[in-house]
Formats: sequence, C-alpha cells, structure tokens
Amino acid sequence: MILKKDTSVVSWGDFLDVYHKIRQKGMSYLFSKLHLSHSARVSSKWDLHTASSDFWEVPEIVMDWNKSISGDENKEYEDYVAEKYFKGKTGLKILSVGCGDGSHERKFAVYPAVEKVVGIDIAEMRVKRAREMAQELKLPIEYIAGDFFKQDFEKESFDVILFSSSLHHFSNISTFLQNYIKPLLKNGGLLVVYEFSGPNRLQWRNSQLKEANRILQTLPNKFKTLYDGKTLKKKVYRPGLLRMLLVDPSEAPDSENLVKGIHDNFTVLEEAKLGWNILHSLLKGIAHNFVSDDVETKKVVYSLIEQEKKFMQITKENDAIFGVYRKD
Repeated sequence: MILKKDTSVVSWGDFLDVYHKIRQKGMSYLFSKLHLSHSARVSSKWDLHTASSDFWEVPEIVMDWNKSISGDENKEYEDYVAEKYFKGKTGLKILSVGCGDGSHERKFAVYPAVEKVVGIDIAEMRVKRAREMAQELKLPIEYIAGDFFKQDFEKESFDVILFSSSLHHFSNISTFLQNYIKPLLKNGGLLVVYEFSGPNRLQWRNSQLKEANRILQTLPNKFKTLYDGKTLKKKVYRPGLLRMLLVDPSEAPDSENLVKGIHDNFTVLEEAKLGWNILHSLLKGIAHNFVSDDVETKKVVYSLIEQEKKFMQITKENDAIFGVYRKD
C-alpha cells in the first residue's frame, strides 16, 4: 500500500484517544476490538455510538447546514426534500441504507405522499430502538437489521433512496451505486444524499490540520475541555490508519471519490457544499462546550462557522455535501 503524504499510520492522538476510552470504558473495550471480526467491529462501533461531543450536536452549526441546503436555517433537509419533490405524488416507497436509529425515516414517513419506508442497518441495537419508536408512532416503516448486500430487494421498486452519513462507509462508491443502488430505483427515481465526502479514512489534509490547530489555540480553556471535565484538548491530530481499521473498518474507505461516483451514475438536480473540513476535527471531543445558550458561547460558535467558510473560500476545499439526484 502506497501512503499519501497527508497520511498517518499511527498518531499521538491515537494514544490519547485510547487512554481516554480506557478511562471511560475500561480495558475490556480495547480487548473487545481485538477479537471482533470486520463486520462485528462495524456493528459494535455504531451500536455503542454516542454523539455527546461531536460537531453535529451544536445547534447553530446544524442550522447553518440547513440554511445552505434550503435557505431556511429552521428547515431540516427531510422537510425540504418532501415539500419540494413529493408534492402531488402518492404511494412513494423510500429505501434508507444505513438508517441507524431511524430518525430520518420517521421524518419522511409522516408525509401523506409516502406509502412505505424501508430502513436497513447492520447495527442491531440501533435498529431495535428504531422499530420501537416507529411502532409507538404508528408509522409505515419497516426496519431491517442486517447486511445490505445480503438483502433481496426487488429491482426498480423504490422511488427514493436515502443515504444520510452512510454512503461514505462503502468501498468503490461509483461501482456500488451502479451495481447495487441504481437498479433498485425506478426510472426518474431520486437519490438523496447527506454525506461526508472528505479524505479517505479521515486522513485530514495538512492544510486542514494547520488551520484547525491555529483556531484551537485561540479558544479560551473552558471551550477546550474534554468530556471528562478536566483534560484540555491541546492539539488536533490526524487519526492513524491502524486505529481507523481497528475501531471501524468501514469508515470512509472511498469518501474522497463520493461526489464523482454520484455524478458518474446520476443526474444532478441540486447540490450544496456543507463544509465540515475544519469544525469536524476541531470540535471532536469538545463540542459539548458549545451547546450552551449564553451569548458568549453563541458568539464563539458563529465565529468558528465563519472561519470555516473563509477557509473553504480560500482553499476551495469541501468535505461534505447535500444533494438530490435523478436516475435517467
């Protein structure tokens, strides 16, 4: 394997992350990863996943993404898509690949145009919770816990296929879309994508790391405290490839080719750049410090958002997209 210059096999950040994970979950967490198979590690990662300190938990950041997509910071992308593309239609069938806890499917399922939503995910515990919520709300959703590649979905049976932070977990994205996704869509059907499209295996570019670390040094200490409430985040690191493969071997194997893969197979109806190239790594582990509703916190968050936008303008780099595409 030939490594790019912006690549780390092992980084100091890996040791720090393992140290904090052991303090939080015990040595059993580390040993469990060493004994799991590829698919079991993926399932374990997402069954046990908590999002208590990731950048998507900061309301102002999510509202900025909403505005980039729909022009309205209070309109989530599910509502935007349904209102724009489901109008005047009935009997729609939606497939969500990598549905997780089912939040996106529940938002689509409330629209009268939707007859049925099918969600599939490899993480059994998350699917179990999704089923329980759908049943409680009496929504027309079927959740499947299992490997997408082992399912026998009928060809051209779906009007919409959704990927919400899941497409980047697949290898050889262009081929995957051509051979497995496109055949399931009806002619004229829609592919809806809300996705990470940055460096493979989260191997942050040197330019990203430099800017993220510059911004980190400007933050007051109270905004740099890790989730234990004591330790300060002193540096942003590129995750090592060994850790990536150990913790979640499905994480971003071909993400940097995601946009091209979509364009190779579908007609673009709309596409928005969401950024994620600074805040993703910068706020990892410290995002919980930015959810307060006080004036100072909001001011800092808005400043971070603007600094990422400025970085995007200067470098022309972007690590996430929202898009709606059509099968012709």
